[in-house]
Amino acid sequence: MYYFGVVLIIIGIFYVLMLILRPPFLYNNIKVKTMIKMMGKKGFDIFFVIWTIVVLGAGIIIVVSV
Repeated sequence: MYYFGVVLIIIGIFYVLMLILRPPFLYNNIKVKTMIKMMGKKGFDIFFVIWTIVVLGAGIIIVVSV
């Protein structure tokens, strides 16, 4: 489980970088464009922030508890 937690933390750090840098390949993806149409730009950003917090939090909890 420890390695799973480490992987989640690495993925969470990657999400944080994507939130900060806002790379064009993320926003040009057809799935992301559909989500932005449904939720709006601000809604998508909020969803992405919450998802990042969940992934990082889960990774940290798993690493600390093992």
